[in-house]
Amino acid sequence: MKKILTRILTGFFLTGALLFSACKSDTGDPKFHVYIAFGQSNMQGPGAIEDEDRANVTDRFKILNVIADTYAGESRAKSQWYTAAPPLIIPDSGLTNWQGIPIGLSPVGNFGWTLTQSPRVPADLTIGVIAVANGDLGLASFSKDNAIVQGYYNSSASDTVKQGINRYKAYSTGGNGYDGLYQAIVRNAKLAQETGVIKGIIVHQGESGIANSGTIDGFTWGTMFKAIYDDLLADLGLPANSIPIIAGQTYGGQENTSIGGAGRTDGALASEEALRTATGLPNVHLISSAGLPGRTNLQGGYDYTHFSAAGIRGLGLNYANKMIELVY
Repeated sequence: MKKILTRILTGFFLTGALLFSACKSDTGDPKFHVYIAFGQSNMQGPGAIEDEDRANVTDRFKILNVIADTYAGESRAKSQWYTAAPPLIIPDSGLTNWQGIPIGLSPVGNFGWTLTQSPRVPADLTIGVIAVANGDLGLASFSKDNAIVQGYYNSSASDTVKQGINRYKAYSTGGNGYDGLYQAIVRNAKLAQETGVIKGIIVHQGESGIANSGTIDGFTWGTMFKAIYDDLLADLGLPANSIPIIAGQTYGGQENTSIGGAGRTDGALASEEALRTATGLPNVHLISSAGLPGRTNLQGGYDYTHFSAAGIRGLGLNYANKMIELVY
């Protein structure tokens, strides 16, 4: 009888330990919902920041700053939470691009703002975002495997890509202390798990494809996308396929408004069915970019790659509405 009781108690404590281990990644406040955002230029911020973007700021929406710099006139340290006043990814010193066009508005802004304003999202929730993005980055830039990232860097990366990768490397100017973009996401996401609970991922990438030049190391765009998602969840102690990941369509076409393009993804962003087939992920979702206005250059023509400020807000709205549908 004593042996039986000992086994029962041992089993009870082992079960409790396993349950604690499985749940220890969710130690943050359940009323602080955190989202990861990554991608290339249309995620980084190609739109001009306008008065309505500065007005749509609330303490219920926070940004976990990834690169120390000055944003919205505020000195933001690395890996600290701040009220999400734009710009969120591009610092104040970079709010005009090489063509003289005002930039800095990311869809992350309207994404978070929309969540805080939705009647379906409880008013006592705080929304937090971790955002890592840079122009021209192929999807391979976000791989966990530094050999893949370095191979891309050495072989087919543009100067803009190299600048973006370097910005998140430990040896770069300013000593940002990350081993790469993936590692920047994970390090900050682990910190965020001490504050809140990670609820989903939003991605806007595809204009540059996997690495500006077809496949890389046997990966397609879809299988690379899956590998990044799977690695993130594993490294954050989250069960496989447990949170939604949402991918937005590229601009596409030669019209004044987006036709909802698939980019250089072998058609993976053409439809939700195509995206699920390409990635093999049951919890991946597509948001449309169709009808969203594009950005004009200094001569008034469209560049057919980047969204305007209104288009960026539309992307953020579409991301938010899909996440609200899935999470709340």
